Amino acid sequence: MSRHPGRVLACALGVIVAAAVAPAGLSGRPAPPWAWLLWVTALAWGLGLFWRAGLRWPDALRRTAWLLPLVAFFALPAAFLAPAGSRTQVAAALLARAWSSASLGAGLATFLGPSGLARGVRQIGLPDRLADVFDAMLVSLASVLREAGAMLRAREARRPGVGAWGLFITAPVESLRGFGRLVAALLLRSLERAEAVEQARRARGGA
Repeated sequence: MSRHPGRVLACALGVIVAAAVAPAGLSGRPAPPWAWLLWVTALAWGLGLFWRAGLRWPDALRRTAWLLPLVAFFALPAAFLAPAGSRTQVAAALLARAWSSASLGAGLATFLGPSGLARGVRQIGLPDRLADVFDAMLVSLASVLREAGAMLRAREARRPGVGAWGLFITAPVESLRGFGRLVAALLLRSLERAEAVEQARRARGGA
């Protein structure tokens, strides 16, 4: 946990925004060298934040690698808008831009944690009402993630020979139906948990 989460948050958000808007060659001109340097810097900083959060380097690399399929799904289709002769270079630049920005954001969230993010938004001068909403959102998100993890562990415990994603390739329709029921149950459990948290907050004198 940083002693100055506001500074870390402000600097990291600045780099994320700069990396996300750096030119990737869609206009027909190749991505400038400074853009590649910025993307490498953002990716390296994200890995460093994972490491400072207590993860080993292989675990930090694995965390960022998990982001690749997601960012590729959203970023690579835009490469078809580039001129025919430069689509490969543009696809690489788009992937680097999205991957570095997402990696730095994930590393920032892991390093600061919910409490650090909540302190950070207050230190950078966000209005109190927005900071309260952001804090409540983080509490709710953490609750949802805990519920999802518990439900996935319970699902695997009921079928120890098959993991949570084990049947997705061989039986995709049944797997999607199962995860659909899981999401519906997660929504109901999260609403119940949110109501309990709100009642506890009011019992402690919250407005």
